[in-house]
Amino acid sequence: MPSTGAPDQAPDNVPRQLTSFIGRERELQELKRLLERSRLLTLTGPGGSGKTRLCLQLGAEVADGFPDGVYFVALAPVGNPDLVLSSIAQGIGLRDAGDRPLLDRLRSHLENAQALILLDNFEHLIAAAPLIAQILQATVTLKFAVTSRAPLHLTGEQEFEVPPMQVPDPQCATAAAVAGCESVRLFTERARAARPSFVLDDENAASITRITRRLDGLPLAVELAAARIKLLPPASLLARLEHSLPVLVGGARDLPERQQTLRATIAWSYGLLGTGARRLLAACSVFRGGISVEDAESVCAAAIDLGVEVLDGLEELVDQSLLRPVEEVAGAGGPRFGMLFLVREYAAERLAELPERARVEESHAVAFLALAEAAGRRLQGPGEQEWLDRLEAEHQNIRAAIDWYTLHEPCEALRLAAAMSRFWGVRGHFTEGRRRLKALLDACGVESPTRVKALNGAASLAIDQGDDVDARDLAGKSIRLSRELGYRRGEAIALVFLGRSLIASGHPAEAGPHVERALELLEGLDDPAAVATALLYAGLAAHFTGRFEESCARYERSVELCRAAGYRSVAARSLQQLGKSRLELGDIRGARSALEEALPTCLELGDRWVVPVVMTGFAGVAARTGRPRRALRLAGVARGLCEAGQFSMPVPVEAELERWLAPARNQLGSAAAQIMAEGRRMSLAEAVPYALADEPEEAWHTGPRRALTRRELEVAALVAQGLTNRRIAEQLYLSVRTVDTHVDHVLTKLGFSNRTQLAAWAHEAGLLPKDT
Repeated sequence: MPSTGAPDQAPDNVPRQLTSFIGRERELQELKRLLERSRLLTLTGPGGSGKTRLCLQLGAEVADGFPDGVYFVALAPVGNPDLVLSSIAQGIGLRDAGDRPLLDRLRSHLENAQALILLDNFEHLIAAAPLIAQILQATVTLKFAVTSRAPLHLTGEQEFEVPPMQVPDPQCATAAAVAGCESVRLFTERARAARPSFVLDDENAASITRITRRLDGLPLAVELAAARIKLLPPASLLARLEHSLPVLVGGARDLPERQQTLRATIAWSYGLLGTGARRLLAACSVFRGGISVEDAESVCAAAIDLGVEVLDGLEELVDQSLLRPVEEVAGAGGPRFGMLFLVREYAAERLAELPERARVEESHAVAFLALAEAAGRRLQGPGEQEWLDRLEAEHQNIRAAIDWYTLHEPCEALRLAAAMSRFWGVRGHFTEGRRRLKALLDACGVESPTRVKALNGAASLAIDQGDDVDARDLAGKSIRLSRELGYRRGEAIALVFLGRSLIASGHPAEAGPHVERALELLEGLDDPAAVATALLYAGLAAHFTGRFEESCARYERSVELCRAAGYRSVAARSLQQLGKSRLELGDIRGARSALEEALPTCLELGDRWVVPVVMTGFAGVAARTGRPRRALRLAGVARGLCEAGQFSMPVPVEAELERWLAPARNQLGSAAAQIMAEGRRMSLAEAVPYALADEPEEAWHTGPRRALTRRELEVAALVAQGLTNRRIAEQLYLSVRTVDTHVDHVLTKLGFSNRTQLAAWAHEAGLLPKDT
């Protein structure tokens, strides 16, 4: 599992917390001990007991013990057990590509990973628990820490019930006596955040003691209550709790008592809202993953009479800690808000009580169908990256809309899925996209342009995963239906994808006529983006049949059209292929210029599936300019990225690369494999600047010492002194994994196979102190 982080840091995506972590010292020590002896640790307990925050703190404190990283996967917004695997894959940075089932790719990717994966809020996805067991069975050192209201009931699972926070002794309710108590510390700090002048003193200590005890020390309940301090002093706050709790505890009797108490606390906060804000909170429960002001206005205000301006209502909900501001997304309708999972559950219960419930749910689905279709048009223009990012931010809402339409209007669900197909392809949601499109094509049999778009989207995603047989079948169905409907654009796109699948499977000569026919159909349709895409694949068909001048002309025209339209992703794909055709014609400078422009664009757009193909172009340039080591190392980068993403290089691209590398392999002999392995180990963060640097070949023939970097010389000297990699890491303040990489690099560069040879060379080279 290759690292994608900074050279001296293990990768992770664990959210950084904006508030301090208070207490829980005993729980953390116990969790660390349990994690050492168990590979599946489940933190259980009622909602609001602090499972997520405790798990995040655990991940942060044990991160040094997991050189391959600690990864956080938020499952609360995921409504379907079928999406657990794809959520894990996205969380660990595994591109959902290739022709094998996602479970197999995850098991292969994680087989030897020394990593910790934090799965948050698993309780509503228990049906997917056996998949976690299958991943663990196929791996060696991988560990999971899971938060869930219920255990997973898997063999080897270590359950840890998260207790409430410590509460103070009511018999010793002085400020000095209770100040060190966890729940009091949490209440005091959060109250001070709401009201900076707040202090714990002997006057309010007794009230705060009773508040924390009344709330059973549940962290979420304590935080919600503390937020009220800006309106009510502790004694008044306690009086309201005393008055409200008997009324609001009336949840189901089979729920844990503490969960009923938490429900009461949320209900109490809800009771402080005005009527309009209450209705707005209920309506906001239809959102998943985030709420923008624009969406709240279009969905909630349009479907229900709130009796309050949306902005005013949102402000009230934020003030009452029932919504929280989250990071804004460019172009996504202004400020954005998140809702705690438990708060959303409570709000959904309130929505179910309203006669407008169905109208609100439908309004949500309609809004996100409109968003996806608007994005579909803009993904081929200047706002491409902005709209890709916006769809990423709203993906959970769009999933919820597809689910609602699937139950109520399957053909509208197909329409929405078809609009999402390009996003799914660029951002790597291949498995989910194919699964949804297949199910909806089966559910909606109406023969329409929407069906053509869905068939084309499914064909493209199949090609992305290397399933050329299914791709050709889908494209064929689309071509036939398009002809029946007289839908020229749909037929043209289907022909392009048919040609693309033939090229990818090694049959470029067969692809050419299909793509040429697509170009004929697109004439006069005023669709430059579609023409540019068709020209890209016409260029590929020409390139892989040896007609390089023709392919250059096709690529250049594609780039020209894309630049005029602002269509950056296809421009980048055409540019990287243009670089390769120029290389075949001997235009080295032109080849490198095209590749240098393509690579950053692919990375900016998140179109990383293309990056390994671009790297093969850089490898070709190095091979053709007499730099065999650089060529092999870049080829290793390309192979490593393919392996990390669990997909294969297209057949003709692989054959072309091998042809370019043949002289380098012959020149370097057995060292070629070592150099390529070095490239495989490079992270993307290391590989990109290396490819763009265009440095001369390393001066190996002027003495091996000059081939080593300053850091590598330091490491070599310490190895020669007999230090282990762990001791070297401690002395140089590096991670053990980084030292491992440095040692491998040194051995490879010097052509040595063991540390003894390295030590002898270091003595001869004068790297050691004279008294060593």
